[in-house]
Amino acid sequence: MQIITTDVVVVGGGAAGCYAALELSRKKIQSVIVCKGLVGKSGASLFAGNLVIGGGLLGNTPEQASNTAEFLIRYHNQFLIDQKWAKRCGQWIENVYYPELEEAGLYFRRDDDGNVVTNPGKIRSVAANTQGNSGVPFMDLRRKQVMKAGIRRLEETSVTSLLRRSDGSVCGVFAVNCMTGEYSVVLGRAVVLATGYSDRLHMRSTGTREMSGDGIAMAWRAGASLVNLEMQWWHTNDVAHPPTWQRIQIYPNPVLGSDHSARMVNSSGEEFFNQQVDDPMAFAPYTVQLKALVKQVHAGKARYDGGYFAGFDHVDSKEIDAYTTYGKPFYQLGREPKNGPIETAVTAHYRQGGILVDNSNMRSSVPGLYVAGGVSGHSNGLIALVTFDGKTVADGIAADLDQLQPATLPEDQVEAERLRIEALLAMPGDGFSPVAVKEQIRRIMWEKVGVEKNLAGLTGALEDLDRLRTSVLPNMKIKNRTRVANYEWLDVIDVHNMIDAAELVIHSSIERRESRGPFMRTDFPETDNENWLAANIMVKTDNGFRFEQRPYELPFYQPGFARRDNMTVPW
Repeated sequence: MQIITTDVVVVGGGAAGCYAALELSRKKIQSVIVCKGLVGKSGASLFAGNLVIGGGLLGNTPEQASNTAEFLIRYHNQFLIDQKWAKRCGQWIENVYYPELEEAGLYFRRDDDGNVVTNPGKIRSVAANTQGNSGVPFMDLRRKQVMKAGIRRLEETSVTSLLRRSDGSVCGVFAVNCMTGEYSVVLGRAVVLATGYSDRLHMRSTGTREMSGDGIAMAWRAGASLVNLEMQWWHTNDVAHPPTWQRIQIYPNPVLGSDHSARMVNSSGEEFFNQQVDDPMAFAPYTVQLKALVKQVHAGKARYDGGYFAGFDHVDSKEIDAYTTYGKPFYQLGREPKNGPIETAVTAHYRQGGILVDNSNMRSSVPGLYVAGGVSGHSNGLIALVTFDGKTVADGIAADLDQLQPATLPEDQVEAERLRIEALLAMPGDGFSPVAVKEQIRRIMWEKVGVEKNLAGLTGALEDLDRLRTSVLPNMKIKNRTRVANYEWLDVIDVHNMIDAAELVIHSSIERRESRGPFMRTDFPETDNENWLAANIMVKTDNGFRFEQRPYELPFYQPGFARRDNMTVPW
C-alpha cells in the first residue's frame, strides 16, 4: 500500500477536476488527481457536443446574450438555480474562459473565409473542430495542460472511501488501482469530489462505464447533505439499436452553419418535434421535446424504449457533413441521412442535483470536502459551467488554506476499508454475477424511476432494491480472484455505490411532490411554484435522514405563474 501526502486530493479527471488542479497549481497549491479512468480520456466531459456562446462574444447581440442567460435559468434548470451565481458564471465565461481557451490553442471551427462558424438563432454556439465532438479536443488540451504543469495523476484508480479526521472533517481517500490491484491512501488538507453527473443508474444511460454513483454515495456516507437528486434529465433522440449505441445522439439542437435541426416522427410517420420550428428559444430542447414525446407515448404512437424516429431527411446532407458528426451513425448503418430517420429511444442523461454546496467556494456541508462539476447540485451541466466550478473551488480552497489542517493517517479507517475491499474480492457466494446485479438495479430504475413516476412505483423500487441489498448482494458470485485488471472486482465495488445512490434518488423523488420540467410525477402533475420552487435538501441524521426546503430567489427571471400542469409549461 502506498501512502501519498499532498495539499488537495482531486477525485475525477474531467473538465471540473482538471481545471481545479490547474488553478490550484497556479496558486502554488499541490494536488494529486485520482481518476477512475484516464485523465481527460474518460467520463462525460469527452462527449460535449459544442460550446455555448455567452455574453457579447463573437458578435453576440445583447438580445442573444440575454437569451443565453434566460436559457440557463429557465430551460436548463427550471428555476432551481441561484440566479446570481448564473450571472457570475456567465461573466467569467465571457471574460476569461473563451479567451483563455483560444490562447491555449483550442481551435474553434472556421469557414473558408476564416470566420468562426456558429449556428444561427436566438442562442448561438461554436464547436471545437467539429460539432458533436468538441469534448475530445477540449479534454486533450486539459490533459496536456495537467501534464505540463507536473500535476501528479493516479489513473485507472478507483476511490472507494473518503477518510476523515476524528472531528469528522475529510482528510483524504482510500483507492484501488484497477490495473494492478494496489491500494493507495492519498492524504490532503482537503478533498475535491469531481466525479461527474451522468451516472449509469438506468437501463439506458449516457453515462460511461466509470460512472456508478461513486461521488454521491461516498459523500453521503461521509455525512454530506444532498440536493435535488430527483431532477434527472433525459435524451430523447439517442439511437435505440443496437444497445451499445445508446450514447449516440441524433442531435436535436441547432446544427452548426445551418438553419435546421433534427426532426422527430412517431410510429405513424407524423412529425411531432422540430426544434427550429417548435421552440427556437430552447437551445438544448431536451425537456421540451421530452414533453412532446410523452404525449406521443400516451397516444400509443411511441414508447420510451423506441417506436419513434429522428433524423435529418429534411436537410441537405452537405449541411450535416460540413461542420458536424451527425451523419456518422447513418453512414455506419449503411444509410444516407436523406433516406429517412432511424429509431431512437429515451436515455438518462445529466442529473441536475447532487451534493449541496456553497457555490461561492464549493464547500460541502462536511469540513474539508469540496465539490466541483456535475456531482454538485447547484446547476445542470455544460462544460463551461463545470470549468467555472474548477476555478471557484480552487479559489475557495486557497482562501481556506490556513484553516485546513495537514492530514494525519487514520489507520483504523484505512484498515477497515482495506478489509472491506478484500472481502468483496473473496466473496464466496454462488448467486448472480456483479454485472447481472448492476443490470437488475438499472432495470428497476428504468421501470419504476423512469420518465413518469408515482408513489406506488417509487415505493416498489425501494422494496426491490432492499431485496437486492439483503438477499442478492451478499451472495454475488465472483469468478475472477486475481488482483490484476480485474474489472469484476471493480463491478462489485460499483454495485454498492449504485444501490446507495439509487435509493437516495428515489427518496428525493418521493419528497418532491410536484412535476417540474423533466421530473414528472403522474400523482402530482402540476408545476407548483408556490410550494416547490425550492431546493429539496436531504440531510443525513443519526437514524436516517430528513428533508429541508430552501426557496430560490428570483432576482432576474420569474416563472410567471403559481401552479400549472407541467405538460403545458414551455420549459
